[in-house]
Amino acid sequence: MKFGIIFCTIVGLCALFAGIYYFKLLFPVSLIFIIVALINAVFAYKEYNIQKSEKIIYDEITTPKEVLIKYSPSSIIIAISIYFIFIILGVFILYLTIINYDSSIIFIGTIAIVSGLLIFILIKIIIQTKDLSKIIISINEKGIQVKNSPRYLWNEISVEKITTKYIRNPDSKHQNNVYSNYLYFFHGSTKIELNIDDFDITDFQLAQVLKIFRNRYNSNTL
Repeated sequence: MKFGIIFCTIVGLCALFAGIYYFKLLFPVSLIFIIVALINAVFAYKEYNIQKSEKIIYDEITTPKEVLIKYSPSSIIIAISIYFIFIILGVFILYLTIINYDSSIIFIGTIAIVSGLLIFILIKIIIQTKDLSKIIISINEKGIQVKNSPRYLWNEISVEKITTKYIRNPDSKHQNNVYSNYLYFFHGSTKIELNIDDFDITDFQLAQVLKIFRNRYNSNTL
């Protein structure tokens, strides 16, 4: 997750310097660069707070009645930053097209295509931003809920754990050099698997949470 903060910092600084450079030359473009810098600063701060929470050790006393797991800002930050780069390029193209105005079909087509792409990118940014607050997993004494599905109750769940899958790269001398972590359990006879690599909780923390709530359920049913 440190990569997310580093990436945000680099993009934010580059955007800030570009905004200062273009301030007198192309103010609209400069304003977009400055906005990108501010957005990256906010996301970097959020990611920093997430990393601080990674040091939290869950135990029976401090764990709340319900643990809510969301996406980590890292991957969303990177996606949004890339989208803003395309927005800057699109606005710059629009600016160059408008100052060289003519009534040709090429001019109208360029305006329409670039405007359409900018609207599409803005919609993608809105969707990605909403994902920051979206609850993906909810775990409490009743059971586990994944996204908007009905809650799986503890008496219907078995073999809940965190598993790791290794992907072999045929071009590498190292056989197991890529891996992903999954939340894994059975609901009745149905196997449930969910990749947890992009969440705001580590695999170790999630394993702790599963054990704590399983123990709470077992204690309440005695």
